[in-house]
Amino acid sequence: MKANRIGHFFIYFKRMMKFHDLKAKGVPQVIFVLLLAISFGFIIAIKPVIMDYTIYLQQFYNTYMDILSSGSNSDPSAFFGSILELQNSNLFSQLMSVSMKILGVVTLQQILLMLLSFFYLGAYLCDLESEGSSLSCYIRKFTKALPRFIGFNLIFYLAVIIIFAVGLFLLAMASVVLPVLYLALSFITFLLPAGWFIIQVIFIFKDITFLDTGVSIWRNFRLSMQLSAGNRMIIAKNIFFIVFLNFLIRMFTVESQLVSLFIISFLEVIILLIKQRLIALMYLSRTRRIKEPPIAD
Repeated sequence: MKANRIGHFFIYFKRMMKFHDLKAKGVPQVIFVLLLAISFGFIIAIKPVIMDYTIYLQQFYNTYMDILSSGSNSDPSAFFGSILELQNSNLFSQLMSVSMKILGVVTLQQILLMLLSFFYLGAYLCDLESEGSSLSCYIRKFTKALPRFIGFNLIFYLAVIIIFAVGLFLLAMASVVLPVLYLALSFITFLLPAGWFIIQVIFIFKDITFLDTGVSIWRNFRLSMQLSAGNRMIIAKNIFFIVFLNFLIRMFTVESQLVSLFIISFLEVIILLIKQRLIALMYLSRTRRIKEPPIAD
């Protein structure tokens, strides 16, 4: 009997690439179409708003540069007066209004994608553990875990946002007093994606635990970290494979921008489903005792 260790993604490659394969016929196809509709449809819906945002942002930038070049910055009171006037302007209000619309639409899109991918994760977990899994099994597992999943992720993402925001704010305030810290602020801002990647690795099993156990919301913070402990390097390598795939598809372009967006959305949905299958396979390797490393079908 070997220790519960997570394997390299090559071990899971064949099974995780079968994103279209669930035992309940028609379910993966429906999930895929819904995910694609949300991914691509929201992009099309928000495109005019993004164009307005670009225009307002350019106008705001030009106005701000005019203030800087007007010479008023030599007089602090006049400079701050000009900045305050800009903040109270109709242009700034329009920019903030459009920004909030974009934030709202993107947030709604991500919530819907998370819910559907969570359902798919539960469905695949059912398939892995039962020979006779069905749509009713998928729904039962999903609905049982859903309240805790929502509660946990609300707390989790709010905490991440607050920690990053407070950290950047404090460093920004310190850089005003000590300008040399501005370089540190720029460097840390550049490293934010790396920080988010590390958090993803540590909490890679934060969702699937709700599908597999009756763990409470608060207990899940500790449990998900314990499950990834000792395997985080291999988890990072496996998840980096997914990140690399996402990076590759974003480089894909064709002459038509609309076609490019559709193809990118199409491939992103595939990668999202592949990631969910990889998480499920790694989780079972970590939590179930096996006589040999998991192998592809």
